[in-house]
Amino acid sequence: MGNCFCRAQERTKMSGPPVVAVIGATGYVGKCIMPAFLDALKGGRLQEVRVLTVKEKLNSQQLQSYATSGAKVVTVDYKNVSTVSMAFQGVDAVVSTLGTGEGIEDVKTVLLDALVAAKVKLYFPSEFGTNHYKCPNYSHPLFDGKRKHFSQAKELGLNPIRMLTGDIMEATFGKWFGLDCISGVWTLVGNAPDIPCAMTAERDLGRFTLEAILLAHSDISKCPDEIEVYSDMKTFRDYAKSLDKVSGREIKIVQVPVEDFKTEYEKADKQFEKLLMLMFAEGTYDYSNATGINLLNPNESIWKLKKFEEYAEETGGIPWNDFKD
Repeated sequence: MGNCFCRAQERTKMSGPPVVAVIGATGYVGKCIMPAFLDALKGGRLQEVRVLTVKEKLNSQQLQSYATSGAKVVTVDYKNVSTVSMAFQGVDAVVSTLGTGEGIEDVKTVLLDALVAAKVKLYFPSEFGTNHYKCPNYSHPLFDGKRKHFSQAKELGLNPIRMLTGDIMEATFGKWFGLDCISGVWTLVGNAPDIPCAMTAERDLGRFTLEAILLAHSDISKCPDEIEVYSDMKTFRDYAKSLDKVSGREIKIVQVPVEDFKTEYEKADKQFEKLLMLMFAEGTYDYSNATGINLLNPNESIWKLKKFEEYAEETGGIPWNDFKD
């Protein structure tokens, strides 16, 4: 009985700073989360940070920068489970920021097999940018793939933890989501202008993920498998006012009926950007009941979250002013 108890304690509580491996560290989200991990490595909160890469990218400037900051760059073949599982040996937590593209589902299958083979304790699949689990009625290959991957990880006995962030602040306010800040005309669906929409700043992505790793590593029973977090939350009408205050202009908001836009979405072959515009209108990004901030950064006692007003000042009130189609 005593041995069983000890094994149970070992499964839930782990001693010493964790070893973290990152997949996709040179992509957009990967580059957002790495600074927090490297700072934690320097400060002794992480024992080691491993960055997995393929041979073709080994000499990239970005990877060399990570190595200079103390990360260990490891070459793998994502078609070969054994090379990936070898890279995971001794790793406590794996963070994936894999995006989309040809062959990505095969890579994710190899990744799961490698996690099981290496007995990795914690796994953070690529879920950054939205809580799409709130809108199960909408089918999209990206979301379908994420949902399937999470279910498979659970079935294999892994401990997957989903970081369900608000939309990424610095990537949202552009014409791709109907928010044309250059022309000053925003096209929003239904009542989206007046529904709270959570935003997570790039620099906060890594900090939230780091704190989740540390919490789960210290006692996994305290860390849920779904964590909603955000940096700031306003309605789009209030986001517009914050930008106007800095730019001196006045953004015009045009509202499109939901049913009309759904028809447009179907005709556009379910374009991802249009799906998110529908999600804005359906309250998917209303994180009013989110508990992740209090769990990971109570009263902002660990770090100060980036508020939208700061982003408005950074952009002169006109995000993506230099963007060209």
